[in-house]
Amino acid sequence: MKKIALLLAFFAIGLNVVLAQTREITGSVTSADDGGGMPGVSISVKGTSLGTITDVNGKYLLKVPADAKTLVFSFVGMTTQEEAIGNRSVINVQLKSDNIAVDEVMVVAYGTVKKNSFTGAATQINSEKI
Repeated sequence: MKKIALLLAFFAIGLNVVLAQTREITGSVTSADDGGGMPGVSISVKGTSLGTITDVNGKYLLKVPADAKTLVFSFVGMTTQEEAIGNRSVINVQLKSDNIAVDEVMVVAYGTVKKNSFTGAATQINSEKI
């Protein structure tokens, strides 16, 4: 009986050690432009492959290792932001728009048209004209 009790005690201690190695970080990601929640934002632990994405309301839950130091928030068209974890279990972030300069835009239409029935126009516009 003592052996079973001792075995259960070691199992409980081992389980606590395993569970203590991770912690949960929650929060929400909003747009700095309008303050609305941003769905689909990628959140990852810097230097690892651990990550998640925000739900339709911009909220997330991520289990991170106890030694994790930084979260990286990224979304297409927004500036990537890094946040130190520290002692926090709730990290809310506002992402700012990332203005991307476009040098040239090409619009291409595909179809089959004979040369004599072509009634459209074709042109090229550079950034100075825009």
